Amino acid sequence: MKNNMLSLVISITILYFPIISHASESKDKVCDMITLSSMQAHVPIPPATILSKREVNGICEVILDINGQYVPVYAGKDYVIAGEMFQDKKQITQSLMDNLKAQHFLRMKTDIEKCVALSYAPKKDIKQKIYMITDPVCPFCHQAETQLKKFAEKNAVAFKIILASVHPPVGRQKAIEAVCRNLSLDDYIKGTWQDENKTDQYQCQKGMALINASEKVVTQLGLDGVPVFFLENGQRIDGADMPALESALSGISLKVPDAK
Repeated sequence: MKNNMLSLVISITILYFPIISHASESKDKVCDMITLSSMQAHVPIPPATILSKREVNGICEVILDINGQYVPVYAGKDYVIAGEMFQDKKQITQSLMDNLKAQHFLRMKTDIEKCVALSYAPKKDIKQKIYMITDPVCPFCHQAETQLKKFAEKNAVAFKIILASVHPPVGRQKAIEAVCRNLSLDDYIKGTWQDENKTDQYQCQKGMALINASEKVVTQLGLDGVPVFFLENGQRIDGADMPALESALSGISLKVPDAK
């Protein structure tokens, strides 16, 4: 999903790659001349922001933010290459993008906190907070939601739930309804409220305002699917993969990325 965008917004192959002629360039200066304009001279990149530039194996790696999606390219004076770089069986581009996304999450933390619709904390010392982005009509989300309390008790974590539907209009209306009903996490997970066919009666201004804010945050985070979990340091886990979430939690670094 992350790299499919390349085929959609940057229809690109290697345009011109005279790498030999640039072998003598200084590694310290390989990125100096690379700008959005210089790359757009070779390929029709849409409006974007350069998040990062660094020299990797003699060429300039550039991470672009295109409408919230992080897109890696490799560029020189006379060429642009789309895609990620692999070395020693590792995606050396991915770790940088993950760190940039974590920094972005941390910068948005105040706005994210304002979007919390539901929460749960076990009656013990909390070691970590986990943010979950979910959709009331998403079956994979519900699969994860049924495990939240047990997970929280086992791992001494608190969950903060943000409702943002990827199934409009029904999911959006249900998200607003959940807020307007002032549901507890237990009631929300049981789901019996969804069978009462009273959605139209629970479309309050408070719910609409919160879901509007949640949708804005989700867009800014570049999310296009749910469920998604974020640890406090910004590390992201996609999908209803609770073992992966537990693994990330147990291996979490105490060092939080700088929110630059």
